[in-house]
Amino acid sequence: MSFRTRLQGFVDSRQKILIWYGMGCHNTVTGRVLTVDHDHIDVESYIHESDGQIHVRRFLIPLHLILHIDITSAEINEEEEGSFSAEKEGKSSSTGVVDLPDAPRGYAVRVLSQLNSAFSNRFSRMTAGPGGIYFSCDGSVWFIDGNGTLSEYARIRGNSTISGLRFDRKGVLYVATIQGTVYKIDPNKSGRILAQLDGNLTGGGTFLSDLAIGAREEVYVSNFPSNTGGIFKIDKGGESEVLLGGPGHGTQGLLLDPDGFLWCLEHATGSVVKRSLDGREVTRIQVAESECFNFADGYDGNLAMDSLGRLYVTAGRAGMVIRINREGRTETFLSGLVNPTGVAFSSDGALFVLEAGRSRVLKVAALDKADRTASATALS
Repeated sequence: MSFRTRLQGFVDSRQKILIWYGMGCHNTVTGRVLTVDHDHIDVESYIHESDGQIHVRRFLIPLHLILHIDITSAEINEEEEGSFSAEKEGKSSSTGVVDLPDAPRGYAVRVLSQLNSAFSNRFSRMTAGPGGIYFSCDGSVWFIDGNGTLSEYARIRGNSTISGLRFDRKGVLYVATIQGTVYKIDPNKSGRILAQLDGNLTGGGTFLSDLAIGAREEVYVSNFPSNTGGIFKIDKGGESEVLLGGPGHGTQGLLLDPDGFLWCLEHATGSVVKRSLDGREVTRIQVAESECFNFADGYDGNLAMDSLGRLYVTAGRAGMVIRINREGRTETFLSGLVNPTGVAFSSDGALFVLEAGRSRVLKVAALDKADRTASATALS
């Protein structure tokens, strides 16, 4: 489905959407699309003004400035803003088989947990960790067990938005926020700021996107504003340097493989790039067109690798999880999703997908035993 066709669908359905747009800086508007022409979309938005009244505003947004579109639910009230509803109390809404039109042959796909839809636009990264799978929402990290039960693992103080999280082999959690802060949180939940990064050093603004942990406790952090950005390297003492930067190097997902290579999702080209730890390009694989990725929020292009060396990539705008085999061939592994933002493998070989647009966590398990036992790169 083309972008213009999707926009016309919003006109026909009168669906309320959130639009990110701009150049250099991001603006947002929530409303309904009235018309779509060759160059603009006409959006009707209801705004709460300082006089206490609700005013209708019309926005003409140039198509070439649109960065990302999210489907929204009803207005979020103050009570919903401060809680995670039933799931926050450890309850779960697991259901059966998922309604995907093209579920991969040989795999069982089910909903592990249905999350609060009020937070659908704010679910971001997912990673494996001690005892199960973890994902982020705004400034909190959540743990989900094998039964789909949720519990809050850690919370970052202040108005922070988590964009990257990863555990090292000692169970230490590293967290990156879009604002530029990288935290280090030990298994006892005692945390400290490891580094404060300035994205301008990579050639763009500060919009951190993901991180990966090296064998010597070095941390690789991606930065991706517009079409500039790059990768930082932070040593265990907190000192940082620019590993890669400049136009065209804006990076979303990061993953460090067992062979010591850094895999990067380069959003401007829609490519996955394999790099040595000094930043040198080793291999480049075209995954999809750049418009398949949600390049407004930076949460897209989450990467996971199974023990067969196959790489899994989220393409949020396209609603897909794409798999790349060891020979560099790509295939659509999952389709029919709505804004998948996270992928991670558990120790039993199951693939978990954070489908933000439908506010749920999916579990994808291989039915064939041989494939199932060779499906995960787990923490030792």
